[in-house]
Amino acid sequence: MYNKIAERLGDNLAEIHQQAGSVTIMRYDIGPPVPDGQIRALEVGGQSTTTIDQVALAFTAPSNLPPPKVYELAIIAEL
Repeated sequence: MYNKIAERLGDNLAEIHQQAGSVTIMRYDIGPPVPDGQIRALEVGGQSTTTIDQVALAFTAPSNLPPPKVYELAIIAEL
C-alpha cells in the first residue's frame, strides 16, 4: 500500500517537520518470522512528513495521473 501511495505522490514532495497542516506517512514492515502461535512484530520502515497542500496537489496534478481509461480497461479485462 505504501509503495502505491509513494508512486502516486511522486518524489517531488518537500520534507518538513511535523506541524499544523502537515501529514506524516509512515511505512511499516513485518518483523522476522516467529514460532507458530506467536504474533510477528511491526517495525517502522520509514516515514515522510509534508504539507497537506502538497499531497492534495500531487493527487490532482496531471503529471501524476494514471493513463487515460486505465481503470475502465482494467474492469473490462476482468469481465
